[in-house]
Order: sequence, then C-alpha cells, then structure tokens
Amino acid sequence: MNRIKDELAKRNRIRQQVLKIHNTGEANMFDVENVKRLAYYYNCHDLIDYLNTDRAGYVNLILTGKFN
Repeated sequence: MNRIKDELAKRNRIRQQVLKIHNTGEANMFDVENVKRLAYYYNCHDLIDYLNTDRAGYVNLILTGKFN
C-alpha cells in the first residue's frame, strides 16, 4: 500500500514540477533538452528523472495531462 501512495505522490510532484517549468514561459514544453536544463535550474529532480527514464511518457503527459 505504501508503494502505491509513494507512486501517486511522485506523480503529483512531477505534475507540479511540469507546471512550474511551464509557468516560467522560458521553454517550449516539447523541447525536452531545454525543459531538462530548466528543471536542473529550478531543482525539479523528479522531473529530471522522469525525462531520463520515460521521455514518451513525458510527451503523453504534456499532450493529455495523464501518465502512461
């Protein structure tokens, strides 16, 4: 049960970090390398990990607002 709660919490943090980068207006959200650079700058470590492990999932998140 804790694993599920941890996964949901991580997804929520990733969603918040995506919105944080988006709200800066500094990057096209489909420019993954620039988003990754901004994520390093804003200390969005969960987002960086997600971009490195599941780039297709990130694009799906941007397009639909949902995780794979």
